[in-house]
Amino acid sequence: MDYLMPTAREVPTAKVAHVEVVCPLNPLGVKGVGEGGTIPSAAAFAAAVEDALAPFGVTVTEVPLSPEKVRKLLRREAG
Repeated sequence: MDYLMPTAREVPTAKVAHVEVVCPLNPLGVKGVGEGGTIPSAAAFAAAVEDALAPFGVTVTEVPLSPEKVRKLLRREAG
């Protein structure tokens, strides 16, 4: 009750501007979207799965990991 929930009336107007610059480093002329924090998450997940399955000698070399891929990794190391 002590905190005012901002509404359209209290929030300042935002101006949106786009600047397009073609990247000369690839044939599509595109760049990353600036979400650098999402890039290592798949690798971190794979490392966690590999760590959990270390007693079975599993090495994770690719993502995405599905339950079936994990089962195949376990079968490969067991067989």
